[in-house]
Amino acid sequence: MKHIVTTAEIRDLGRPISSKVDEDKLLSYIYETERLNVKPTLGDKLFAKVLEYLNNEQSDKDENLEILLNGGEYTDKRDEFHMLSGLKMAISYFVYAQYVMDGDFQLTRAGVVIKDNSYSSHISSKERSDCYNNALTAANGFLNEVKDFIRDKFPQYYRQRNKPGLIPTNSIVIRKIGE
Repeated sequence: MKHIVTTAEIRDLGRPISSKVDEDKLLSYIYETERLNVKPTLGDKLFAKVLEYLNNEQSDKDENLEILLNGGEYTDKRDEFHMLSGLKMAISYFVYAQYVMDGDFQLTRAGVVIKDNSYSSHISSKERSDCYNNALTAANGFLNEVKDFIRDKFPQYYRQRNKPGLIPTNSIVIRKIGE
């Protein structure tokens, strides 16, 4: 199955992820991100168009799709200049956030465990949550740039998906109850 972004691009574009991280794990995060974050933003038709564009390695490049995917500079309908980070960058940050939340958990015969050795230590749940929320803030910021680009360059695919004032963040909050 073709994805919008490769694992190599994830490592290059987003926050550093070790080359030792299992490729299958990253591919599952990419799939989840594409289906749960990107497809609802792009809509089914534009999402399918992007995948088709990536699958058809044509010599004819679509400038707007290239900017959507890889970022770049563009001028909107009101003749205002913008710089877009790109869809691949947004996906990279969502994947990083996913990795932070369960990067060291492993499913074994004995259940879910945390791989550990004498040379490593683990961060607290609050530190993990803070790192996750920070990465999601960046990812959602990049995705908002993509929404603005779609609204301007692909208006036939754009439609308001959320009620005004409600912004899904995917973030979690850990609170200490009691003393």
